[in-house]
Parts: sequence; C-alpha cells; structure tokens
Amino acid sequence: MKTTHVIFAMFFALTIFSLSSCNKDKEISKPEIKNFELGHDNSNSAYPGSDLHIEADIVAEGKINRIEIKIHHEGEHGKKFASYILSEGEWEVDSTYVKFSGLKNTIFHEDLDIPADAETGDYHFHFAVIDMEGNKAEVERELEIKLSAPVK
Repeated sequence: MKTTHVIFAMFFALTIFSLSSCNKDKEISKPEIKNFELGHDNSNSAYPGSDLHIEADIVAEGKINRIEIKIHHEGEHGKKFASYILSEGEWEVDSTYVKFSGLKNTIFHEDLDIPADAETGDYHFHFAVIDMEGNKAEVERELEIKLSAPVK
C-alpha cells in the first residue's frame, strides 16, 4: 500500500512539473512602425531653414523604451557620430526620445528644425523603436535636403 502511495505521489509530482514546464512565457513580438511619414506630404525631402516632418504609428507589445533618430550626410555613412567633426554647414541628428517610455502604442510626431546653413544633398535617415524587452524595429530612408522650397 505504501508503494502505491509513493507511486501515486511521484506520478502526481511529475504531472504537475510537466504542466508547469510547458507553460513558457509568451514571446513578445518586436515593435511595429506603421504609416511612416518623412518630410511634408511624405516627400522624403526638406529645406534648410525649415523643419523636417516625421510621423509614425507605433505599436509595441513589450512597451516602448525609447525611440532613436539619426540623420547624417550620405557621404558620411558608416562613420561614427562621436568621432566625426562636422565642417561648417554639415547637419546631423542623433536624438533619443524617452517621453513615450512605457506606452504600448503611440503616434510619434516631431518636426525637427533644419539650420538655414545646412548643407544640401543626400542624407541617410534612421528611425528605431526599442521596447522594454530589447526588441527593435527600424525604418531607414534616404532624405534629400534641397536648395529651396518650391514656389506656390
């Protein structure tokens, strides 16, 4: 009879253990960036002395930790921001936004000022959303800083 109780207790413990080990934590998917817009009318362009419109719908199951924006002149792609010394007129951005931290979804909308003396030409634009779990979603675009705005 003791043997039967021991076997039953072992079977019960094994069943409980196997059920609890199958109940793994749900894997959190990486953030999603939807309806991304860069430049007025989503033109992927802007002008010195004006602003650069950036907008996106963000959904982050793992809650947003931070949003990063990096912009650099195309000729400087691959150089480190900290070690690169800007010459007069060259414009770059390396910004981190934490005001959305802890949110599961938001509409990101910023208008970045472009200095009037910003060098025209092709720039590389990086937009990243990093959640609390360390998952990352990115958008990269080519951005053109044009000489002057079109006359309306």
